[in-house]
Amino acid sequence: MRLGAVVRDHGPAFDRVVDVAGMRSREGSAPPETGLMQIAGAALARAVGQALGPVQARRVVALIGPGDNGGDALIMARHLSDEGAFVICWGARERDDNLVRDAQQAGVSWNAWSDGATGLAEDVAAAACVVDGLLGIGSSPPLRGAVGQMLRALPSARDQARYAVDIPTGTDGDTGAADAGAFRATETLSTGPIKLGSLLHPAIEFAGRVRALDIEFAEEALEVLPLRLVDGRTVRGLLPVRTPGGHKGNFGRVLIVGGSDRFRGAPTLAAIAAIGSGAGLTTVASVKSAVAVAATATPSATFLPLPSNADGCVDADADDLIERAAADVVLIGPGLGRSDTSDALAVGLACADVPKVIDADGLNALADRPEVLDELGRDSVLTPHPGELARLTGLDSAPDGTERLSTAQGLATRTGATVISKGSPTFVCTADLAWILARPNPLLATAGTGDVLAGTLGGLLAQGAHPPAAATLAVWLQARAAELAADGADGGVPADTIGRDVWRARAEVLAKS
Repeated sequence: MRLGAVVRDHGPAFDRVVDVAGMRSREGSAPPETGLMQIAGAALARAVGQALGPVQARRVVALIGPGDNGGDALIMARHLSDEGAFVICWGARERDDNLVRDAQQAGVSWNAWSDGATGLAEDVAAAACVVDGLLGIGSSPPLRGAVGQMLRALPSARDQARYAVDIPTGTDGDTGAADAGAFRATETLSTGPIKLGSLLHPAIEFAGRVRALDIEFAEEALEVLPLRLVDGRTVRGLLPVRTPGGHKGNFGRVLIVGGSDRFRGAPTLAAIAAIGSGAGLTTVASVKSAVAVAATATPSATFLPLPSNADGCVDADADDLIERAAADVVLIGPGLGRSDTSDALAVGLACADVPKVIDADGLNALADRPEVLDELGRDSVLTPHPGELARLTGLDSAPDGTERLSTAQGLATRTGATVISKGSPTFVCTADLAWILARPNPLLATAGTGDVLAGTLGGLLAQGAHPPAAATLAVWLQARAAELAADGADGGVPADTIGRDVWRARAEVLAKS
């Protein structure tokens, strides 16, 4: 089953993300006459109906809770029944309201759950799909009472479509916490902007594919939301323009400074990706052992062999290197290793007046020099994994979930740089905005994929992309390249194979732009 957020249409109604407080604020500011619940229920019916195809005589089971999610699902049930579906609603308890009566008048069958009831399992087993409208953003795990009993009574899904309204029951709309018995959806249909918690682990593992339904919030109320999705649709138009008469000098010069006797392959992985992203000239500056690897694997790059110290790390002067390379962008850190000379080189390059990507041991070197970190500015992009993010910000342990997001946002504010917080999901943060790539892919959980991301990013920056745009596009290209390289696998694909598919991911974006 594919997991993660997708954007199905253009505009803030489809690519924004909110926490629970943000959603409540927008619900509260909507004029009463808009009838949000009626709009949401109709949108759900359209989405489920389109997925089912012709709905006539199709059996749909809707699980109905006592709150607004249950109301949305009841309105959906009425619309589907009007269109000819055979809809059976199971309530966690009796609901004596007009929504139930209206649904029944439209032909919907209504049942209230009681402990030990067997009819629910039988109805679900015979249904084309099941819709979870039990609990929404006002709830959090653990599951209790009748709702927990109902979910435990559901038979296994097999090939059945299962839809969650807004968030899967048993998950938290803010933190991503999830009960082990939470509703396991094939798709989550978010009424309004996607809820942050449904993109975080473990909740995303229950949410399936996640997409937003337009419930007619005013566009200006959504436009200001600071959290946005990264998706193939949202990165269209971010690719740097390539003029027909251009030459390699027009498309950017990337200098990759990294590698050591211990980590010889990292600069090569970055170079493969930089070339695949469209950079005009890619230069690897490293110790001789790493240059030898790169020259064999990426003959279209150029090379600057550098002296090494007794530890096998680079021993070179930053100013001299910048002058020799004449680079538009410097990527600092892949495989650099830690030593006095390599740390000094990383700090010197970080202080240089040139756009830069700082990765891996480049970040670790700056963690010991906060005064340099704080002066980086808008032309820099940092790419920490959770452990590096903790070291950069002085945390005792690696942050996760919403803490990782807020920590990355804080680091972006402090440094003025764009921060890519690597992980699942991946966050791209500036001082004011954040973008979320929520497409869990265990194929990326292998050594070297961070080097691929850093090289892709450096190549895009060299071509003139603005740092936040380059960062969001780079995380998409890396993720999509991994999907293309996978060919159905969930592991075992080397990072260099992923790097060599960056150009294919780029071509996809170009074709759809």
